[in-house]
Amino acid sequence: MFALRLTGIVALTLFVVFSGAIPLTARADEPLLERDILPILTKNCMGCHGGLVSSGGLDLRTLPAMLVGGESGTAVTSGQSEKSELWKRIANDEMPEGDGREKLSALDKAAIKKWIDAGLPTVSQRQQNVDSLVAGDEQHKVPEVAAAIDQHIGQFLKAADIQPAPLTDDEEFLRRIYLDLAGRVPTAEQAVAFLDDTAPDRRTKLIDSLLETPEFGEQFGRTWRDWVCPPELPSTGNAGTQPHQQARAFGSWIGKKVVAGEPWDQVTREILTVQGEIGKNPQVIFFALVGKDGTTTADGSARAVASLFMGVQLQCARCHDDPYRDWSQQEHWGLAAFFGRSQGDFSKVEINKGPSKKPGEIGIPGSAFRNVGSVVKASFLRGDRFEAKDSQDLRQPFADWLTAKENPYFARAFVNRVWFSLFSRGIVNPIDDFRELNPPSHPGLLKLLAGEFTASGYDVKHLIRCICNSQAYQRASRVAPDIDDQQRTVLTTAFGRMPMRLMTADRLYDSLKLAFGDPKLDLRTSVAHASVGMAAPVGDALLEFHRRFGTNEEDATDFTHGIAQMLTMINHPRLLRGGQSLEDFRKKSPDASAEQTIEWLYLSTLSRHPTKEELAEAAEYVSQSADPTAAFNGVLWMLVNRSEFLLVR
Repeated sequence: MFALRLTGIVALTLFVVFSGAIPLTARADEPLLERDILPILTKNCMGCHGGLVSSGGLDLRTLPAMLVGGESGTAVTSGQSEKSELWKRIANDEMPEGDGREKLSALDKAAIKKWIDAGLPTVSQRQQNVDSLVAGDEQHKVPEVAAAIDQHIGQFLKAADIQPAPLTDDEEFLRRIYLDLAGRVPTAEQAVAFLDDTAPDRRTKLIDSLLETPEFGEQFGRTWRDWVCPPELPSTGNAGTQPHQQARAFGSWIGKKVVAGEPWDQVTREILTVQGEIGKNPQVIFFALVGKDGTTTADGSARAVASLFMGVQLQCARCHDDPYRDWSQQEHWGLAAFFGRSQGDFSKVEINKGPSKKPGEIGIPGSAFRNVGSVVKASFLRGDRFEAKDSQDLRQPFADWLTAKENPYFARAFVNRVWFSLFSRGIVNPIDDFRELNPPSHPGLLKLLAGEFTASGYDVKHLIRCICNSQAYQRASRVAPDIDDQQRTVLTTAFGRMPMRLMTADRLYDSLKLAFGDPKLDLRTSVAHASVGMAAPVGDALLEFHRRFGTNEEDATDFTHGIAQMLTMINHPRLLRGGQSLEDFRKKSPDASAEQTIEWLYLSTLSRHPTKEELAEAAEYVSQSADPTAAFNGVLWMLVNRSEFLLVR
């Protein structure tokens, strides 16, 4: 379909970017396992040869498994389709098996034959030995890393014949960096100070200053809090208390650690090895949030640690070998065994030293569907078994392994999440699906960032500083009007432009509090105010705001706001009443003209000066009003109800 409008490498790019990777060193006509062959096998063959069911002992999920083969020997022979059992069965229509099963099309057959004869090439092979452009064993200066980031993305765009968006203007950059790092729009005074600055390094200075603020810590911490928290927090019982305050305290705890310069490996260690009461250790809540019904579970801890700190999905492997990935049930429970002696809930975490649990072993429970009752020993993921000692807290050696510089998961998982938080898409996407068959779109970029993060001693602020100083981060979100939706999507997924994102509930709430000068802004409603689109309140002001304005955490470009949110914004009595910030400005500047006041309102909400047309229109509206205060509040109401206010551009 795309090829009707786009030709050559651009058409190829559309297909490959959507599948998750462009192998820059591969020929355009070269068949690749992940891109061309695996979709065919997944659709037609995995039901019988996918790990969960391996008919004849044959597993087709990965190339190593194909080479091992099944009862008939190896399934594929590199470069020789005529000697490959898989091809012979497919060519003779013996696979897929079964009456009524649709046989492979001639096109699919030709693709598989061509792939085998080409030597079984994979994207992962083409991404081996990729150049990170800077040495990975030492920390580098920020400009050097930022330039390498842009070089990686530039090579990608050039190979795909894609023209990137230009750098954004100062007004858009100002608002973006404040929302990303401080979690709110800048004040009018902060906006003026930056926009009036003519120093060539003004953007770098602003990034540096924001990274040292407590607000950066709050924003970073609540980002990780939201990744940890399930959509619905557990409670102490049926309709019981939910730990909202404890979850917020956990996010604040993370943020304070990062602002203080504590390295991420140490923060991670303090989370995973915590013991004691939640009053002194806010990170205790982690194990309750990822467990079951607010209590710690070994398999819940394993799945969460794998996803958050290693970037891999083990949830399917809890009950059986994952039929579409290559994680086994043994690997899942081997990881869970490190957390098998941890007990706790919302209030505490402790280690059970009783005789009922042997250190380093865990039994697969009845709820796991397969291999119930089997005993699994603690094993590092894709690594060695761990020989536990009596009374040993196995979380400690696990944290040692996880945060070691040579660990293949830890640094890559973190930098991928940070990249996602700024670009709404990971270099590996989804962000917790690192595996051979889901390779990174920009392998050199991932290698660069992971190496720099490790060499810096897991310095979070250094990593974010490098990314935010890159041209990739500072590109405009707007694109040429003649670019269609498909080309725009490709440009976004290739990181050739900055996507337009919807403010999270926290950012919107803090920005509204600032715009209205009300640190206790309360948009809760009662039945009497049902017209504003919110039901009767069930929690505090922040909880109710989250309930109404929560966004899609997996895709910030998904515009989730609709009629209910619009009704709240345009009808709520508190927002119609105006803001204390405006009153304070007018008291401080009693001689300010209508135009100056309007300009201040634009700067305090949209972080930019109004255009001539906007200024003239608003000034005329104020001049025709019998009550200037009400008119200025009307302008404020209009500005916060613009889509421009809701978006991070």
